[in-house]
Amino acid sequence: MESFPFCPNPHCVWHSNAPDFAWAKPKGFYTTKAFGRVQRYQCSACHRTFSSQTFSLAYYVKRPVALPDIVARLVSGESLRAMSRNLAVSLNLLSNRIDRLTRQAIALHSICLASRAGYDDICIDGFVSFDTSQYFPSEIPIAITAHSQFILDFSHASRRRSGTMTAAQKAKARELYRRIPLERGALARSFRETLVHALQLQPPAPYRPFVLITDEKPDYQRVLHRLAAFRTQTEHTRLVHWTISSKLPRTLSNPLFSSNYIDRELRKDLAHHHRETVCFNRNVANGMMRLSLYLLGHNYLKPFRIRAHKGAHPRTHAEAAGIPVQLVQHFVQALTGGIRAFLSRCTLSETMRRTWEKRWKTPGKTKAEYIPKYALA
Repeated sequence: MESFPFCPNPHCVWHSNAPDFAWAKPKGFYTTKAFGRVQRYQCSACHRTFSSQTFSLAYYVKRPVALPDIVARLVSGESLRAMSRNLAVSLNLLSNRIDRLTRQAIALHSICLASRAGYDDICIDGFVSFDTSQYFPSEIPIAITAHSQFILDFSHASRRRSGTMTAAQKAKARELYRRIPLERGALARSFRETLVHALQLQPPAPYRPFVLITDEKPDYQRVLHRLAAFRTQTEHTRLVHWTISSKLPRTLSNPLFSSNYIDRELRKDLAHHHRETVCFNRNVANGMMRLSLYLLGHNYLKPFRIRAHKGAHPRTHAEAAGIPVQLVQHFVQALTGGIRAFLSRCTLSETMRRTWEKRWKTPGKTKAEYIPKYALA
């Protein structure tokens, strides 16, 4: 008889930790075309029934697909249409599998963050792209460590188009912004969310100040100066803000190298962020899912430096940031083949939870995004 680490019912007393004895009793079975005969079980505490598939990433799946192949194709710059053609699957099925992988990665990332032993300066800068059309640019502030290039958190903000426009473009912009209101102060809100989470992850301590590196954008300075942690800082809880000109060469000696580096990688590796592309985001929530999977894959799957010492295993960015190697290996194994992550058992930042629940708003779209019930369990 199989053993399970917890009861999948969020309201059960054994949802956090199950007892040592056999608490799940066999309760019949059912047959599927995808997996054949599947055993059902019943919890002795809440009497809720579940199956062995309940804990699988393939839960409620009607057609199995190779999940590692999807991850490899996504981070290699392949568009969704190309992936669906090459895998011979529909776009809806592909989006569903990406959502599953992303939620799994977010849950595993939250576990790894709690065990991070390293301390580093933090770079935060906004990656600029657009959603639905170029009249709705997006700015994605990414908190990344300055030396290990480890992604801590990221957010999203939709704003109005800026720069030079023709008279016809200005007229169209006025009409669009009249019909489609955008969040006021979205840029400040997104920067504040990433900064606050970074502060929670590595708060300032005696002889170890929190060093924030950004460019010279005034919005960043205003948010920081209004932050309670900045206004009430003491000799032992120092916050240092280091501003760097965005006109400086983007070399390794630039203090903002990590932000410049991840901007380049995103522009290069994700099809919907290429310059002059037709693969732009049509949906912000889905775009943030794909971005999250890429960034977290960058942390735990990609080597920190390609040229490792001869015969040595190349470290990942997570290992360089102080994440134990055992947790990194667990991330790699559990991303596509571990126990399915449950939202009720995760401790997530506000931005990560918003991505999980697909609550990012697409300009011009009023209907809420569909999210299956099992994703909220």
